[in-house]
Amino acid sequence: MRPTRTPALPARAIAACATLALGACSGGVAPSWDDPTPQARVGAIERSVHDGRGAADAPRLVENLASDDAAVRLAAITALERTTGSTLGYRFDDSPADRASSVARWRAWLAAYRAPDR
Repeated sequence: MRPTRTPALPARAIAACATLALGACSGGVAPSWDDPTPQARVGAIERSVHDGRGAADAPRLVENLASDDAAVRLAAITALERTTGSTLGYRFDDSPADRASSVARWRAWLAAYRAPDR
């Protein structure tokens, strides 16, 4: 008997709605990379994409892939995908171990991206 996996779509839909709700219900929380609240982080990620700063903010986006908050992870991978055209296999709703492997791939990509041309 093959193990079954719960479809990811419901979790993705819930997290997407949560991301939207955070913006609408932020209670005046200003977007900030330094504020640990999910509302502030999602706001900073959304502002980065809106302002076209995805490439410049890539290190912060990659670090937010490791967030404990699903909405922050979803916003970060969405921004990276819009910026780079890739997810490198990262899924915000994967297990912590699978996410850690994917974050390591993103960190390697970031190191290569930041390396000077030879």
